Amino acid sequence: MKTSLLFSLLLAGASLSHANPELATIIDQEYGAATAEGVVLLQSPASAGDPTQWSVFARDPFRPGELVCSLLTSSPSGWAPKPAGAGPRLLTRTPPQAIVFNRIKLRSPDALKIAQQNAALAKTNFVTASYQLAANVTTGAPEWGLALNDVNGVEVGFIVISAETGAVVNQQWDNGLAANAPGGPGRDGPPRSKGEKAADDVRRAARNAWEWTGDTGLEVGHFFKRLFRSGNN
Repeated sequence: MKTSLLFSLLLAGASLSHANPELATIIDQEYGAATAEGVVLLQSPASAGDPTQWSVFARDPFRPGELVCSLLTSSPSGWAPKPAGAGPRLLTRTPPQAIVFNRIKLRSPDALKIAQQNAALAKTNFVTASYQLAANVTTGAPEWGLALNDVNGVEVGFIVISAETGAVVNQQWDNGLAANAPGGPGRDGPPRSKGEKAADDVRRAARNAWEWTGDTGLEVGHFFKRLFRSGNN
């Protein structure tokens, strides 16, 4: 029987709805440890509660520089994986480090609570959140990036939270995300100072650092067929 650190996470007994680290275990079981240990990004669509669907991006163990993606969907019997693409253009930018899942201490519900607390302090209301999990480029620590949307689906906040400590690494609210919005600074409002412009640039760069996806081409099926033929060895 194949054993790995990722498999031991499944045995820890976390509930399905909170099973963020165990998503890598599902990838391990389906496609092998080499793929699971190369997971670089988790993403979910916007949801009001804990996500029931995740896109898992991992390094292709057979083709250096390329990625594979699996879609994991919650079902009554557990997480159901489905191949969702492979090739060099799955992401417009690729996180440089793989996620070390045994460093995750805060799961998505924990990250949401922290986002809610900080949104209240910022006097900002949101109704849905889109989740991303990636490793910090410098420290390798896993971090949650949550895009927070209002009732119309407009992003009103973005917060980065350490999945290891719960510390808020970065947060932006309302006009910090839309400095060029109508009526905002630099449009119809008063001119911004050099310091304000510099601060806007820093905020925008911090937000753009979490933009991994775009209009990309998919090569579906070939990688997964090869894995099945290899017997997950």
